[in-house]
Amino acid sequence: MDAVLSALDYVVIAAMLLISCGIGVFFAVKAGPKQTSNDYFLGSQDVPVIAVVLSISATILSAVTFIGTPAEVYLYGPTYGLTALSRIHVPIITSIFFVPVYYRLKVVTIYQYIGMRFNDTVRYAVIFIRITSGFLFMGVMMYAPALALSLATGLSLQFSILSVGLICTFYTSIGGIKAVIWTDVFQACAMLIGAVVMIVAGTVKIGGPAEGWSRAVEGGRGELVDFRADLTVRFTIWSGAIGASFIWLSNGVARQEMVQRYNACRTEREARMAAWLGLIGTAVIELLAVAVGMTIFAYYYTCDPLKSGRIGRPDQIVPFFIMDIFSSYPGIPGLLIGCVFCAALSSVSSALNGVVATAGQDVIRKLKPGLSDLKYTSLAKLISFGFGILTIALAFLATLLSGGILQTIFSIAGITGGPICGVIILGMFLPRANSMGAMSGLIGGVAVGVIQYVGSQVFSSRSPPLPLSISECEMRVNMTQLTSYTSDQYTTSITGITGGFPSTSTLPPTNSDSHAFFRISYLYLQALTTISCVLVGIAVSYATSWNDPKVADPKFLTPFIARLYAGSKNNHNSKNTEQMYLRKI
Repeated sequence: MDAVLSALDYVVIAAMLLISCGIGVFFAVKAGPKQTSNDYFLGSQDVPVIAVVLSISATILSAVTFIGTPAEVYLYGPTYGLTALSRIHVPIITSIFFVPVYYRLKVVTIYQYIGMRFNDTVRYAVIFIRITSGFLFMGVMMYAPALALSLATGLSLQFSILSVGLICTFYTSIGGIKAVIWTDVFQACAMLIGAVVMIVAGTVKIGGPAEGWSRAVEGGRGELVDFRADLTVRFTIWSGAIGASFIWLSNGVARQEMVQRYNACRTEREARMAAWLGLIGTAVIELLAVAVGMTIFAYYYTCDPLKSGRIGRPDQIVPFFIMDIFSSYPGIPGLLIGCVFCAALSSVSSALNGVVATAGQDVIRKLKPGLSDLKYTSLAKLISFGFGILTIALAFLATLLSGGILQTIFSIAGITGGPICGVIILGMFLPRANSMGAMSGLIGGVAVGVIQYVGSQVFSSRSPPLPLSISECEMRVNMTQLTSYTSDQYTTSITGITGGFPSTSTLPPTNSDSHAFFRISYLYLQALTTISCVLVGIAVSYATSWNDPKVADPKFLTPFIARLYAGSKNNHNSKNTEQMYLRKI
């Protein structure tokens, strides 16, 4: 492309990256050389609730949201916004039923809870699954936005990977959770500002909101809600209300990064408030991303950059739009590209801190229980640095892989979230769930996810994008290139990293009912694996303990279930006492 970043743009990008570094240095200096593990991993449980709220929003959403969601909306329309609106109940469920258990137990990791509720076998099986997928996620999370930026703006791929990798490793290692949370605050604000700037500037360019909506309707993107009860349709009100709800439930209750943030709050009330508002915040940011995608479509509605050959991948549409609109305003492209870096930093740094907390609390503390707190914290910092370097190496390794393999890696990472969420549901809601049931459910959930994903590659087909036009383009490629451009190229390797599994099959679609299971929308996969885990776990738990019904300690159960169990136990004891009294008479 013709437009390139100016010297001022690079200065702005560097300044935004240095702010993140500065926050890490500030908290490292503030903590001093005798920083405790409680401060390093939980911020001494003294982090303001507003900071935790913004951190949760920035952690769950990432460069995928900033780049991938607008690309998804550009191709498939605004019905994706249903996933944000129809899961409004999830923050309430998370804050009422799950957060109190984590906070009262004062755990650093969710795996500590799993070990206490079940046993170490289940605990370390979950750790293995989560850490393996976590490293893959972090490595490719650095790579995917860097690739999109390099192809659309000319920004060096190596520079992008090293910038994100080294900076997040630096401030995460020296500053701990407080540095991560407060840089998330800065990065969340940057993402919000960036989205608003793109929406406002694009809307002004196209002639106002009314003109933008008119173009959306003409382009076949006027449908906001789809009520079809068809599980194979990409986005419907049902896939949002059911499928997306399970995705975001897993994000809220089964991700290590979230539990650390809840328990970094000053009180249980603030932890519940942070969970509720933080997950609401993610919906707000996602709706802004949807608006960005619709704005970009309205701007290019008669000259699609994909069909005209100006870009080669859908996930380049946002950086291309930034350069196209703002290249004549030095510094603005740098600000917006810096927002993409901030989005990547927030997710990678949070995931890195979560992996280090797991290594510390669930491995080092087990192997060396007598290690002093000061030495333990110092060792955690070294581990954080080492894990950061490993993540950078994985990001560079990703540059050698094909897009299909990358998408498979993302899918494997996403498949694990549902079963882990299922294990936690078993632990908190089912007093008679046992370790054998939890392990069986975990294995069963992962197996169902793998089978569905592999089958979707064989029997499914890619959802065709909505119409795109080049009727008013100044042609920049020859007609041979245009006619060879097929719908197969409308695939973004960045869309769906947060839990979706877009199909990559090139086979024609099949209408066989026997293959319907493999053609369901990717939004349902998390629900499928979670429910499979819970059902298998219940069946095995009851089958293996029907004659010895051991029940969990109420402190490991969600408060509502704990109260019900306590009431039923008291009634049972009263009946036993009465029967004994009658026998004596």
